[in-house]
Amino acid sequence: MGEYLAETPNGYDQDLEVPVLVVGAGPSGSTTALLLGRFSISTLVISRHRGTANTPRAHIFNQRAMEVLRDASIEHLVKPIAAPKEDLEHVGWLHSLNGEEYGRVYAWGNKPDRMGDYLAASPCQMSDLPQSLLEPILVQEATNLGAKFRFNTEFVSQKQLPDGRIRTVVRDRVANTTYRIISQYLVGADGARSSVLNDLDIPIDGKQLSMAFNVHIKADLTVYFANRPGSMNWILNPQAPDWSATGSVRMVRPWNEFIVSMHPAEHLEHFEPTDEQVLHRLHQMFGDDTIPIELLGHFRWNINNQVARTWQKGRVFCIGDAVHRHPPINGLGSNTCISDAFNIAWKLAYVLKGLASPRILDSLTPERKPVGDGVVRRANDGMLVHRKLWALMGSTEKERSRVMSLMREHTPEGQGLRTKIRDLMEQTDDEFNALGIQMNQIYAHSQLTVVEPDDMAPDLDGVNLVKQQVKSTYPGFHLPHVWLAKDGQSPRISTLDLSGAGCFTLFTGIGGEGWKQAAEEIMEEIGITLKSYGIGVGQDYMDAYWGWQDIRGVDEDGAVLTAASVAESTVVFVTTADPEYVRKDAKFGVSFSQNADASRRIDALTH
Repeated sequence: MGEYLAETPNGYDQDLEVPVLVVGAGPSGSTTALLLGRFSISTLVISRHRGTANTPRAHIFNQRAMEVLRDASIEHLVKPIAAPKEDLEHVGWLHSLNGEEYGRVYAWGNKPDRMGDYLAASPCQMSDLPQSLLEPILVQEATNLGAKFRFNTEFVSQKQLPDGRIRTVVRDRVANTTYRIISQYLVGADGARSSVLNDLDIPIDGKQLSMAFNVHIKADLTVYFANRPGSMNWILNPQAPDWSATGSVRMVRPWNEFIVSMHPAEHLEHFEPTDEQVLHRLHQMFGDDTIPIELLGHFRWNINNQVARTWQKGRVFCIGDAVHRHPPINGLGSNTCISDAFNIAWKLAYVLKGLASPRILDSLTPERKPVGDGVVRRANDGMLVHRKLWALMGSTEKERSRVMSLMREHTPEGQGLRTKIRDLMEQTDDEFNALGIQMNQIYAHSQLTVVEPDDMAPDLDGVNLVKQQVKSTYPGFHLPHVWLAKDGQSPRISTLDLSGAGCFTLFTGIGGEGWKQAAEEIMEEIGITLKSYGIGVGQDYMDAYWGWQDIRGVDEDGAVLTAASVAESTVVFVTTADPEYVRKDAKFGVSFSQNADASRRIDALTH
């Protein structure tokens, strides 16, 4: 397994056989291949496209997604090409870039009273990383680890064979020939028009809402961002044509490459602007018709509100935009795709290496679907706020001119309008400072988690899960980031850096030596890698700022166990030193027991 047959002049003379076939080479598909490669699992990735993304597409890169790349040891490759969070400081609403500003908000962790929350949330920072720059790195690094990529190759159909394997028919779009690939597992990561999902007959709930028109350009707009750096500015002016009733100028590279997104009026169903019309509209949005503009391309895209009812059927799994389709509000699209990949990759690897039962794969839908559905709801809720603001500003030139005039009036009507506009702009704080939905990917109903006692769950009453991060070691929650250090002369290290990387990790403290001994025994018995660390005075790491003491949720001699992929919700077990016996049967999990002699043992139930 893992050897790929050579191509012949007439195509392929027999079936290819691979452990995992991935359909789609975008963020979810290429990340899946990269992570499987780190487990030495051979993967074949096919994509109907000619190559990686040729337009920037997704760009806001949140801390959770960067943790995945950090765990995959490629953070150092993407950070130098990502725009730092300081370049993302504002989002504004303007008449034009060179014209009147109606208001602005702090964005993406730059709000003064929220900066500390973002710093405490993760060892990684918010950034802007266009998909067109990210994908080549993912593909190259996956290739370096043994993955094979075949572009211009599209999915046709799949069928499960009597022995459980999947036979997939694919088409070479250049040669116009079809051939078959046999795999143990198939991952459909082929986007919002997923052929894999359709072939599985998995229903999609929701609908397509509207269409937008993006223009990719190069233009030096440095002067307009010198005093208000930001990832995006919305342009609302009376002169807008119906095919571009509302638009936004989104930074791709500061400050000479942009995507200008244009949203048509609701009543407009068909529009085909010429290049001349596009350039005229761009100059209108900039407020300066002397700026040289290079048109790099333009494309349409759909605004959706859709979720798949399930993410899996048999040995076929669907992730990414295939199963959660939504507007780009909150910048959650590719970030969620990457975390989807993290979830399925380590489980596939453990099953294929014989370290876990295939039953663990049944956890994909119960763990990730609530996350994906929540992202779709939040993005569409955020889109509704923007639509309310657009409606308030008027949909015709006459209406918008009246609004612009009223905004300047010293009248009750003018004051009321200004208040409404401010209120709507402030509501976008749920979009631009939504640390919670970025980090709170909670697996509340996962069969892979064990907990004792059951009254340790954090109280979420009154918590704004969109804006506030919940830091807890309760099973199903993301392992909290805490800075530790070996000693006063050593660099600090995050708890996240001690975890993950394909290994289970156990944290304990003073008096928890038995847990560490049990970890050594389990590694010898069943072959999984189970790292263990003591945190505290005289332990492996000092609790540099007492952050672990505040968040660990157990006594010093208790234990917290994380799963093999630290960048997703990974705490699978937490216990105090008191219970005599805790066990989770018939599922993949880990049980901890303590006998009367106070010796401790860990039994991994991998089958």
